[in-house]
Amino acid sequence: MLTARAADADYVEAAHAVRGVAYVCRGCGAPVILHAGQIRPWHFQHHPDATCAFGSKMSEAHLNAQRALAAALRARGVHVELEAWLPSLAGDRRIDVLAHPAGQADRRVAIEVQQVDITDEAIAVRTASYRVQAVAPLWLRLTDFGRFDEAHVLTATGEIWIERYAARSWERWAHDQVGELWFYDAGAARLWRGRFVQAFGWHEGSEWYEAGGVYQSNPGGYSPVTRWVGLALEGPYAPEALRLMRGRVQRAARALSAWFVPPDGTMSPWPLRRELRTVLQFRPVFPMQVCELEQCIEGRWLPARIEDAPGDWRRLGAQGGAHARIGVEGRRSPDAAPMGRDSHQPPD
Repeated sequence: MLTARAADADYVEAAHAVRGVAYVCRGCGAPVILHAGQIRPWHFQHHPDATCAFGSKMSEAHLNAQRALAAALRARGVHVELEAWLPSLAGDRRIDVLAHPAGQADRRVAIEVQQVDITDEAIAVRTASYRVQAVAPLWLRLTDFGRFDEAHVLTATGEIWIERYAARSWERWAHDQVGELWFYDAGAARLWRGRFVQAFGWHEGSEWYEAGGVYQSNPGGYSPVTRWVGLALEGPYAPEALRLMRGRVQRAARALSAWFVPPDGTMSPWPLRRELRTVLQFRPVFPMQVCELEQCIEGRWLPARIEDAPGDWRRLGAQGGAHARIGVEGRRSPDAAPMGRDSHQPPD
């Protein structure tokens, strides 16, 4: 855990803790240990016999992501609380990063850094618990893109393209709320904006006769592939380069949501800038399925151009940081408001 209580303070972050001072858990009140080493981020930990789940062992990547986000937001003048508690949250779970503009506690955003798998029901319930308190949720996928052996570049948009991404169920749910999903690459300490691209597979038609000689047929065609999606990534962005937004988005039935905005991005969540799909085809010459990326141009599906991604794409992006982007259509939502001292902040 990154926070604890002291005799003279209800909220102390491990980064500012002092060796030798007694600290207790903000959840159960039991004594905790301050780990102030040279390798891992400073953090608190329960004694081995503790039963409190608050601050249960988190990965180093998770702790680093929380602290990086908090530091970046504070640098923009945003108020941040780590491991925050809300009355609407069941059990002893806490919000990873709770943020709001200075002096505007009614404009809170809950950033959840999610690394392990959760169910659709769990993420839906937790999201609803934020919204009932007028807190805008932002689900951030913590991963390490170094595990992907191959990555390509979509030449038309300058996005990084990962052909078969095994999106977890909760990732699909969070993506569909606003039309995008943000990723934190733990290996490079950078953020990426991602969108899922549906894959389709061809199935052959069939004909048969039912009992009594009734003729039946099932025409061939394309059907969605559910095992994986294509993943288009825009970035990378240093945490301090992004602004935090909250507002009501149409995709989530005007429900309160939050998202990041890149330095050159629009205020609204990422619109679908170019329609893409991937198609699985079986080629008799090679006894295997071939995945082909297609883009829709003037109503026609045509092959999309891709190139191998440069070796340093995780730190510099598709083209050494000079991302080629096509025009973005879409207007700012009247409910969207940025957080940061360099941005106008209209009321809800």
